[in-house]
Amino acid sequence: MPIRLFTGALLVLVLAVAATPALGAASGPTPNQIKSAVHNAERSKRLWATINVCDTRKHPHTIGIRSEAPALGFQATISISIAVDFYSKTDKRFEPDPNATKMIKVGPVTHGIHQRGVTFRFAPHTGRLRGTATFSWTRHGKVLGSTKRLTTTSHHDADFGDPSGFSAATCMIK
Repeated sequence: MPIRLFTGALLVLVLAVAATPALGAASGPTPNQIKSAVHNAERSKRLWATINVCDTRKHPHTIGIRSEAPALGFQATISISIAVDFYSKTDKRFEPDPNATKMIKVGPVTHGIHQRGVTFRFAPHTGRLRGTATFSWTRHGKVLGSTKRLTTTSHHDADFGDPSGFSAATCMIK
């Protein structure tokens, strides 16, 4: 009988020790880990936006904006607000188009690089356009970090380009 009691107590102790790391992991990242992960994501070369479709035969009067963002290494939701800016000849600068913004929820992710995109259709002769992507990482409803990127070129790994591999900073709708 004493051996059974000892074996049972030992089993409870082993199970308690084995469960401890799992309980610590469930509490989530520390504030310093969050700060470091967001800092790294905001400065990542894998955080970008590009124009992958620009007024093509297959997609007339359409601009496609694709973006890519890294996960933080712990579960967080990535959201990307993509907006179109038009070039104002009067003001000689890009201005936001209040009617051309879409929100994309990538969803709760832990690891990897995530691409998403949207398209916008414009009337002929709209002129020169670009995109602005605002990336946000949230956890349990709290914003951990947010940053913006203008569309840039040379992102030939952007999915769904027309033509394949197309990447531009601006687009002219003719």
